[in-house]
Amino acid sequence: MKRWLWAVMILFLGACAAETNNETQVENTAEVDESAPEEETLSTGSEDQSAETSFSLPRPSELAGASSESDIMSYERTGIEPHRIEIPAIGVDAEIEDVGLLPGGQMDEPSTMDGVAWYEGGYQPGEQGSSVMAGHIDSRTGPAVFFDLEDLEEGDEIIVTDESGEARVFVVQTSEAYDREDAPLQKIFGYSYRSQLNLITCTGEFNSEAGTHDQRLVVYTVLKEDLPS
Repeated sequence: MKRWLWAVMILFLGACAAETNNETQVENTAEVDESAPEEETLSTGSEDQSAETSFSLPRPSELAGASSESDIMSYERTGIEPHRIEIPAIGVDAEIEDVGLLPGGQMDEPSTMDGVAWYEGGYQPGEQGSSVMAGHIDSRTGPAVFFDLEDLEEGDEIIVTDESGEARVFVVQTSEAYDREDAPLQKIFGYSYRSQLNLITCTGEFNSEAGTHDQRLVVYTVLKEDLPS
């Protein structure tokens, strides 16, 4: 049985502010066979770095959210094709667009300041694994869709719906800010036995030399049904 893993540079949201035209950096998906060695080493690079950055992706059972047999969920879950996202705590009600990879291997970015991008090459919201969505923090004219993302607190809900209105509800667990070149990529993008939705935007100071903010904010959420009752 084959599993899909991919390596993602934390620079992927370099264009989350309109001051820059940097593109989201994502390496092409890597196909990992079950018979492969215990770890597969993948490399990623960006125009902002003089050398490649290498890291290892563990097998799925070693990834964040799947640390033990007790983490395996016994019920079947299915994902949805996301169309809209609501975050009542910060007043977000936005359309979701599917994005893939650009010819250079970069993940595409949201096409508008008030829209949210979902990486369609990853997991669907609601299925087992870490689904990832990204949004801009601001523009030259003011706040963008994820401007208040840092204000989310544990227990806040995120509602994702498809075009038919079918919904998946996620609950905020925690949030972390990382230097843009130093983030736990497996935790953000890797396989998980739980159904996770991770929301990402820029934070920190704007670096005019790099043309982007110096940090990335990640809000980690989990499907409501996956939480203890």
